[in-house]
Amino acid sequence: MNQLNRGMLVSALIWLSLSAPGLADDKSLNEFMIDQGCALGPSTMSAAIAAKIDPSTITKLIADALADSKTAKTGEWLVLSKDKCEIRPPRIHSEIAIDDPEVVHSTSVVDAFIKDGFPGCFLDASSLRHKLRMSRGWSADKATQEYLRFFSSGLITGDLAFFSPDPLQTPPGVMVLRGACASAGQIENVRKSHELLIGNFDALIRADAAGEATCESSGVPSWKFPEVSQRILGRKAPNAWMGYEITFIAMGAGWYEGQSATQKGRPRPPLCRYATD
Repeated sequence: MNQLNRGMLVSALIWLSLSAPGLADDKSLNEFMIDQGCALGPSTMSAAIAAKIDPSTITKLIADALADSKTAKTGEWLVLSKDKCEIRPPRIHSEIAIDDPEVVHSTSVVDAFIKDGFPGCFLDASSLRHKLRMSRGWSADKATQEYLRFFSSGLITGDLAFFSPDPLQTPPGVMVLRGACASAGQIENVRKSHELLIGNFDALIRADAAGEATCESSGVPSWKFPEVSQRILGRKAPNAWMGYEITFIAMGAGWYEGQSATQKGRPRPPLCRYATD
């Protein structure tokens, strides 16, 4: 048995011996695995216990995944094959809502950046985090984590976007797509990009991770993501920053390890692979 197999099983068995059975059903387990990005690794068992998933179920998943030739094994992680688990946008809850006063007061007027080629409304993330700390008494880490969850959730629902058709033009901020802001120029391309992102979420992540997206270098999305996305979508992505939207969703979902107000953290599978494998 190689080091990966032994380490995964020993960790699972230790957790199994220390933990009481959970109460999860198959639906709960499926939702849990989607929230984990269809990946099993060092942090999975503790997350499962917190979600009231029976530890023995995770132990069996690990054993089955190790025995499955289609499982992607990288570092200390196992990524289940698509036929076992499709990578979908995870469930993300934030204590921030898009119509909260702190968000409204941190959003530009319509077309404030039109002279720079960016129609629509844009959110000032730094201003929002500051306002949240002042109004809610949050720490810097709390404000950062809740903002990431808010941003991630908004990208999934389509209420927010990080959009520019040009890879050389960085968006001036997070695009807000609610109320009067939803009728801004380029809205059709923004909506189409969102549809393509959600509809091809699994394929985009797996293809990038199988290529140049490495965990050690935090290379997510990889430098080849535009080429990867064009192959998956069958066309050039309307949003040149689609790969970064996936990254932001992943950060809010906890698929980055070691995040804080001052540290971006490091991506983990399914977003990437370990180059040392």
